[in-house]
Parts: sequence; C-alpha cells; structure tokens
Amino acid sequence: MYRIPIVFYNRLKCGEVPVSYIVISTHMGYRAYAEKELTKIFDVLGCIADGSYLADSTSTAGSVGSGVIEKSGRVISFGTFERELQALREDILSSYQSKTLQHMSIEVDNTDRHFAKLIASEPFVGRSLKYYIGFEADPQSEHLQIFSGIITEISVMPAMTIEANEE
Repeated sequence: MYRIPIVFYNRLKCGEVPVSYIVISTHMGYRAYAEKELTKIFDVLGCIADGSYLADSTSTAGSVGSGVIEKSGRVISFGTFERELQALREDILSSYQSKTLQHMSIEVDNTDRHFAKLIASEPFVGRSLKYYIGFEADPQSEHLQIFSGIITEISVMPAMTIEANEE
C-alpha cells in the first residue's frame, strides 16, 4: 500500500494525469526516460545550484530535484510490475520469514541504436533503476517512488527490454 499526499489525490480527482518515468543511475550520472518528453520535472527552475538561497529564502537552490544528463521520451511500455500479495509457502512461520522480490520489465525504443551505443560506455546491468509517478509541474521530491531495484538483464533489440529486481 502506498500513502499519497492529499494534494496528489485531489489532483487525480480533478482529472489530471500524472506522468510515469524511470531514472537509471549510470556511472556518468542519472538518465530519465518516460513515454513522452519530460519538459518540467528536471528543470533548473531558473537558478544555479550553488548553495545560495532563493529570493524568498524557502529552500536552497538545486535542492528540490536531481539533475539528469538525459531526459527523453523513449519508453514504449512499462510492461509488467509484479508483487506478491501472499506467501509462497504453506508454513505460516516460514512464510513470515521469507520475502518475495518485486520484478519490473520496461520496453524502450532503440530503433536508432541509442542504447546499443550508450551501454558500451555506461553498462546498465548492475545499476539502480527507480520508477516514479508524479505530476510534471511538481518537483521530483514530491513524486511517488513505486519501485526501486537493480537492473539484472537487458536485451538490445529495436525494442530494448530492461529487467530489474527489487534491491
């Protein structure tokens, strides 16, 4: 179960549609991918993240989000998201001690061989992947993190599949 802020709930009730995206942490930095181009989420917000305060002194510059080196609309499908709701074992005591890992599968567009070139210098396998849902106008710190895991397998085809398991 996820706890969502009342503001998030009210925006859903008003008919606003949140954006789903993944953030992959590579050796060079963070890369964000969604079904459409991410325009507002990772903006610099008109200030330099040098640690100085904003004009209204509410927060430090650069503290409301994380910088990404790529943000693009390459996701074809977020595929399956698996989470077990019941124990796999019949024994009650052992079922409380065991844990079933989550699994996520994402398909991204690789027709221009972008990822084939990218993973040669920045391997994705073994790197962290986080799945978020939120409204584009809100800073990333207010988005819901639905999944966090490690990339375990990729298949580099025109529609590249990324498989990740829970950390």
